[in-house]
Amino acid sequence: MKQTAELFLAWKYFKPKRSAVSVITLISVIGVALGVAVLIVVLAVMTGFSDKMREKLLDTTSHAQIRPVYNTMAIGNVEEICSIVEKAGGTALPVTLSAVLLQTKTDFVPKVMIGLDPAKQPESFKLSEVIEQGKFSLKHGEIIISYVVARHMGLSVGDKLLIHSSTNLSRLVKKDKNGNLALAENAKLYLPTEFTVSGISNFGKYDFDRDFIFLNIDDANELLNLDWGIATSIYVWTRDPFRMNPFMKKVTEGLKIKAPLCRIDSWQQLNKRLLDVLQVEKSMQFFLLIFIVLVAAFSITNTLITTVIQKTKEIGLLKAVGASSGTVCRIFILQGFFVGFLGTAAGVVSGSLVVKYRMLILKGLRFVTGQEIFPKEFYVFNELPANIIISDLVLIAAISILLCTLGAVIPAIRAARLDPAKALRYE
Repeated sequence: MKQTAELFLAWKYFKPKRSAVSVITLISVIGVALGVAVLIVVLAVMTGFSDKMREKLLDTTSHAQIRPVYNTMAIGNVEEICSIVEKAGGTALPVTLSAVLLQTKTDFVPKVMIGLDPAKQPESFKLSEVIEQGKFSLKHGEIIISYVVARHMGLSVGDKLLIHSSTNLSRLVKKDKNGNLALAENAKLYLPTEFTVSGISNFGKYDFDRDFIFLNIDDANELLNLDWGIATSIYVWTRDPFRMNPFMKKVTEGLKIKAPLCRIDSWQQLNKRLLDVLQVEKSMQFFLLIFIVLVAAFSITNTLITTVIQKTKEIGLLKAVGASSGTVCRIFILQGFFVGFLGTAAGVVSGSLVVKYRMLILKGLRFVTGQEIFPKEFYVFNELPANIIISDLVLIAAISILLCTLGAVIPAIRAARLDPAKALRYE
């Protein structure tokens, strides 16, 4: 019964009326809602970026890579290393990677080529699934480029282009004793290799589509003057890319015996800096934006102090008829809880709706401003990623309600300490 009375009085003081205090209370609720909504949207976008980045990293590269300890080396015993990977429960794909120079007429564009054997393409590698034009074909003399390269260089399926390898270019010059560049003594003229575009791909990750092209591994080795059957790296896929420790341990032990000059690195190790930066950014965004809710909590404090002053006589009457200081204190703390709860609920709903319809909002802003709000050339993704995690939602709601409730403590203590005789002196 006592608790019911406290709830009734707390709701009575909170319920909007046509007064300055009710307007301030409404503003406090709106402030909490805006703070929670902004926090949800920002954290959802940061989580979406992290998840999308992981997804695209796994789509555009392998779960692990086996590479020579020294970058100048190539892997000769490819079959032995592939057997080590397969015995550990993984899938291996030998590849040849190198910087090359693409040429169409007088245009030169630097890219990175990935040479692979199309017959050995594992199911985990989705090159054959992202061909937008043409077909997945990497026969001798064929090349697959992305839509970014095709648009930049004005190419389409069936067109031809020239490739200059870094190996041939590096052999043309040398440095003399003074450190100046000069023509190498044994320099030989060479002709670039001509390739035919067999397909145009789109991985949906702008920076990868911008930088990489695909060749047959034999053509790639020939460009680099390497023997056929050699690879510069071996891409590795596993059943679960997020639980790789047992697999990595088995492969590492096998490499120590059969290929001591090679090492294996997981995708987390290869992209550690990027993944750490994304996690730090998300944590910092949460820490900074929680201050919006904290400011709203201070506004609740101001509102309730005003309410206490306005309700001084009523508080004195309550205490005069037997209400304890604890009862009065709980009434005003509950009022702060109501502000926090309603504001948080409104913020969760509005923030979730913004995340759900984010692309429509971006299109509307683009229509109004006439500018691209989310350029994929800068953000590397084709659309704004966002993902609401339930644990984040619960944490935000709990912190918001807690801060708003704590914001009512000072006014509640002030109300509890009122002397009923002084409060009713002029009644």
